[in-house]
Amino acid sequence: MRVRIPLSSLLAKALAALVMTASSALEAAPPTGWKMVFNDEFDGDELDHSKWSTTMEFIGTHGQRYHNEFYASYTVDEEIVVQGGQLNLRTDRRTVEGAETPNIWDYTQGLVSSHDKFAFTHGYVEIRAKYPGGRGLWPCLWLMPQHQQWPPEFDIAEYYGGQKTMHHGLAYGELHDSRWDSTWDRATDFEDDFHTYALEWMPGRAVWYLDGQERKTIHATYVPNVAMYLIMSNSVSSIFGPSGEPDGDTVFPNAFLIDYVRVYQPAPPVEAVLVKNEATPAPEPFVLAPAAPIFPEPVP
Repeated sequence: MRVRIPLSSLLAKALAALVMTASSALEAAPPTGWKMVFNDEFDGDELDHSKWSTTMEFIGTHGQRYHNEFYASYTVDEEIVVQGGQLNLRTDRRTVEGAETPNIWDYTQGLVSSHDKFAFTHGYVEIRAKYPGGRGLWPCLWLMPQHQQWPPEFDIAEYYGGQKTMHHGLAYGELHDSRWDSTWDRATDFEDDFHTYALEWMPGRAVWYLDGQERKTIHATYVPNVAMYLIMSNSVSSIFGPSGEPDGDTVFPNAFLIDYVRVYQPAPPVEAVLVKNEATPAPEPFVLAPAAPIFPEPVP
């Protein structure tokens, strides 16, 4: 006997399957048993300043709101907007005057940092985000050392909009002899939909994930063992930067959309892990800017 299944039921099942497929593609997860130690779901209507600052505190900058000559944008708080359950880090083409040299900039940018508010040694970092595209755009999720030495630097998901290329990398070595262990993804479409981007960081090991799928792994002694903090930024590259100068097709304003950011650490209890890792002495702060840019050479 042939059983007739209502069309509405078939459509409902098909829709459910599509939702489950989409969810599995977008949802990543930390290792089993790890505990969330920091998160922001951006559910309010303003930035949570107990978790984030809006200035740059690392070496290699010309001030708290201007990075260096590889950037054409100046950080302003107006480009940081929380709405609709998302953090919008925007860039815009507009002239602003700042305290740092060269004083006048043609572009503005949004940047948030957990410096002096949250830092960690080893863990799993994840965001769900949608990246803007276009020549000159340079959005990034990255980690920098709390104690202002450089390197190390983790670029968890650094996008060169002018090249449609995502960079996953680790800077290591010494200030004037820095090296990069880098991988570039030119195949994925990062601009048309949200993806999850994650880094699992443990002693001697670092693994980058895209939508829960492993994209890069490092097993090496140069994987850092120092406290690091989160930075999320949407910048504009200068002619010297890896994304090139914006052109007439670059859309302004634009936004790096972040749905959430979450950090997990393994058991035993987080407190014990933090005490153990913080026993590593911090080097003396270095006050001079590095002579080389703090990003790998642009890809061909």
